Amino acid sequence: MPNQEYPKSAQEVVGTLTEVFRGQNRSDIVEVLINATSRFQTQGYDGWNGGTTYWSLQLEVPVAGYIKIEPKLEAIEKEIFARAEFLNRLFSYDKLDAVIITPLSKAIPIVGQRTAPPEAEIQRLWPENYFRLFLSHVSKYAAKVSSLKDSLKVYGIAAFVAHEDVEPSLQWQNEIELALNSMYALAALITDDFTASLWTDQEVGWALGRGRLVIPVRLGANPYGFAGKIQGMKGDFGDPRSMARSICEILLKNPQTHLEMQKSLIWGFRHAGTFATAIEFSKQIIQFANITDAEKRLLWDACKHNPQVSGAFNVPEAIYGKIGEPPPVAEDESPF
Repeated sequence: MPNQEYPKSAQEVVGTLTEVFRGQNRSDIVEVLINATSRFQTQGYDGWNGGTTYWSLQLEVPVAGYIKIEPKLEAIEKEIFARAEFLNRLFSYDKLDAVIITPLSKAIPIVGQRTAPPEAEIQRLWPENYFRLFLSHVSKYAAKVSSLKDSLKVYGIAAFVAHEDVEPSLQWQNEIELALNSMYALAALITDDFTASLWTDQEVGWALGRGRLVIPVRLGANPYGFAGKIQGMKGDFGDPRSMARSICEILLKNPQTHLEMQKSLIWGFRHAGTFATAIEFSKQIIQFANITDAEKRLLWDACKHNPQVSGAFNVPEAIYGKIGEPPPVAEDESPF
């Protein structure tokens, strides 16, 4: 199970680093550290050998200070990372992976922005119990993105695609803002003309500003800017099913999105409408590191009451092999 917090607070780590660099007469780095807003951000999770959570130390500095250090930014990040990694080397299951310095974000007021979307609007925009993924893309690839959206649904992921999810009668920008404010993660479909769009960079920046996971999908071009520091995945519009599977695996591995993605997969498995869907979901579920008792009951219920699950080749056997046989209970009324 991914760790939810780094063993030390960011403020404690930065305070120690400040004293170390002050003792080394590195006034340039001390100035960065004492003026930074600091936090730890999860970068990934490796379930092997007890599990390791990977973290980055995020340092937001005032714009004026950022401009001063920008020419040697990478060197300063490497120096801070080297000291921080050494100071925190005793943590077996938490590994510092990077130090990332960015200019302090300043909110730009936008007419109609909703910081806390009403639940009724969220339910209108997103299917209930699905993982909420915003797809940022250039409009000319609309048909290909629609195919990817269909493939993602097989994995319990509801993808927001502006050209088909925004109703003509609603204000377009307000709907985009609602989706950005209520998504769990964003996938940036980076084609060679991605940066030419008037909207894609803003969508990615919005996600990063809210601390949401951004998955750069390389479709003929590499991520850039702040997203350039994030490890992406290779995509192929000609194979949307493989792209969807890779996105699902990233969402499951990342501690930020793991729990929501696991809940969505279990819900989707319970309501599978075809044998093929039940088989596809089961392949992901049997890889879960931890399944709660409540989730086990949902899985047992699916294997018992959903004929598309119970009749799917080797699916109940695989699920029971993962979570054990259901306990003997009285016959319950089927929820389906």
